[in-house]
Amino acid sequence: MNLYEVMFILDPDMGEEEREKVLARFKSAISKNKGDLIRIDDQGLKSLAYKINKKSRGHYHLAYLEGPGAMVAEIERLLRIDENVMRFVVVRQEEHVTRADLERTASVEEKAEEKTPGGEEIPEQAETGADNAG
Repeated sequence: MNLYEVMFILDPDMGEEEREKVLARFKSAISKNKGDLIRIDDQGLKSLAYKINKKSRGHYHLAYLEGPGAMVAEIERLLRIDENVMRFVVVRQEEHVTRADLERTASVEEKAEEKTPGGEEIPEQAETGADNAG
């Protein structure tokens, strides 16, 4: 079993219901091919470097999978034929990357939210009486 990273860009004009259907088909293809979805991250709407299908924005999704090589061919076929998928890429992770590296824990998410872009922790602000004086 190999680990894979899949990035795909969906049409930004799709409704939420349509997007959920595409994601459900994606998850179904993984499970049917004896694979396992480790996690999928919704990266949101982002600007594209160049227009694709006359659109300058796309809805990005990043998924981490574990499964056999045959699963990748089926996932690529599924993404290629779906008209709502603007672009996709599948990358096999290197041997030293483990499943535990790709799984996200709640504590890691909380710590990431508490830090500033520079990596420094945000100090808690002490309440003073001066703030309430008006």
